[in-house]
Amino acid sequence: VFQVVGHKEGLDVMERADPLFLLIGLPTIPVMLILGKMIRWEDYVLRLDGDRQVVFAIFKIGCPVPRIPAEANPLADHVSATRILCGALVFPTIATIVGKLMFSSVNSNLQRTILGGIAFVAIKGAFKVYFKQQQYLRQAHRKILNYPEQEGA
Repeated sequence: VFQVVGHKEGLDVMERADPLFLLIGLPTIPVMLILGKMIRWEDYVLRLDGDRQVVFAIFKIGCPVPRIPAEANPLADHVSATRILCGALVFPTIATIVGKLMFSSVNSNLQRTILGGIAFVAIKGAFKVYFKQQQYLRQAHRKILNYPEQEGA
């Protein structure tokens, strides 16, 4: 709360808030950050674009796909619990930094942090979508060759 809103405003808000709200509201912040980190919205964007033509057009990827690779198992792409936890808890810090760098003209600390968080998530998501498209193309263009037998084996 102090980091996102600012020290003086955060202290003022917490002093004016109801103690029951603080008791219930403050612990839900890290829980919601962790749950939000676990949502893999990039996969939903790629799934909505079934034949992958829109994402190919956005990233100017114009080569035809010779074959459609097998769908990857979402459980195979596992991310450790510590990475999710640390990423979720450091997100307000990153949102504050990105907000200060990109939206310095906005006066409100809260608005600047929210805009920084949205910008960070959007940019990181675009990179993830691009990376997954490159993986898709790499798998679509791969060829399986027979291993040549050696003489005298």
